[in-house]
Amino acid sequence: MAKRERFVMPVTCPECALNGAANWEESERGDLETIMKGVSDGFRIGPDGEIYCVDCGVKAITGKTLSRSETKSNE
Repeated sequence: MAKRERFVMPVTCPECALNGAANWEESERGDLETIMKGVSDGFRIGPDGEIYCVDCGVKAITGKTLSRSETKSNE
């Protein structure tokens, strides 16, 4: 069995600035598809495959972290 690559990407709630991570790994088929394996506490994976903040219910931003001063509620 070939070794599958694993990826970790930062996730942030744009509403409350909760920061966490999402974990992916390559599919077993050997193609370029990835499978989300899990998210940090405070986030959930929706039925659409998107990541949401548990407390706020909004879609998380991936690939970037925010401080509280950068959130929508402080604009």
